[in-house]
Amino acid sequence: MKQNVVLFILSVLLIINALGCSVVRFTETRMMEGVKKINKTELKLDFQLDYNPTNRSLSINLAHQPYSIYKPKISLIDLGVGLASLGILGKVFYDNWDHDNTFDFTDDTFDWTGSEWWEKAVLIGVPIDILLYWTFSYPIDRKMVKFQSQPLEKHPYRVELPNHGNLGIDYTTKTGIEQIGIRKFLSDLGNPEYLRDVNSFRFRVSTEDSGKMYRKYYTTPPPPPPPIPIIKINAKWGKPSIRPGDKVVLKITVENSSESDLTNLTAKTSSTNLHFNNWELQFGNIAQGKSATRSIGFSTDTEMPTHNITVKLRFKSSTGDVDQEISETLFITR
Repeated sequence: MKQNVVLFILSVLLIINALGCSVVRFTETRMMEGVKKINKTELKLDFQLDYNPTNRSLSINLAHQPYSIYKPKISLIDLGVGLASLGILGKVFYDNWDHDNTFDFTDDTFDWTGSEWWEKAVLIGVPIDILLYWTFSYPIDRKMVKFQSQPLEKHPYRVELPNHGNLGIDYTTKTGIEQIGIRKFLSDLGNPEYLRDVNSFRFRVSTEDSGKMYRKYYTTPPPPPPPIPIIKINAKWGKPSIRPGDKVVLKITVENSSESDLTNLTAKTSSTNLHFNNWELQFGNIAQGKSATRSIGFSTDTEMPTHNITVKLRFKSSTGDVDQEISETLFITR
């Protein structure tokens, strides 16, 4: 019994796939057979806006995307499959109704239990498939076909800052794939004073095509902070201790271990002793992985008291945000 049920279900599915219209139609439309164009080829604007963080520029892509819409049509294949399905269905129905071949149905009844398993499959599968086709496949099945896009040349568009009074500049495409550098854009705007400290901008790019306005927005992330240089400082006195009236030299070596160059590096001394206060050393530029050494000679007077002298060195750089301080102590003895 179970084997007959499985065989019957497989037979219904086989009849649907072999004779029905819906499977044929689905296959045809995917192969672009048995379809017809329901509208002329139209153009759809392909408008893309992106951001390149490497050179801080907007990437604008303006192109026409041609496309056409197709829908199924009744083909000879559909007609032949449909008529064959209906013919088989009618033959099976007739064979199971008119048992004595008298063409008098008044005394006949439909014999479902006495029909063969394949006849039952036809009686169920064909009507279901025809119902599926006319209910779902034919009225709904649509296929959009896209063609190669066409870049828009000599097409106007506008780039503006909607959060800053809609300041903007009108452009015209050259190839359809455009690059707008943010620094040059601000320069062409005149670089207003209130924009000079702004690190992130919200851009709006707009264009009109076929009477319709298209807009895209993009907010640029702030630029990454400059790397903080790592510097190694070695300060050493020529003599660890001196007597009043002696001269002494402080030798300072700076090594740039960071990933960027140091520019206009300076060191300035501060001390409670006037002989050691307010000296300035110019290290200039120190490239990545390089070092520089400077020395300062100090003189002491004979009346200097015998206490230790502390000298502080503060380093600064035009680039690299170097702001470092070290202290060195000189011992005075009698």
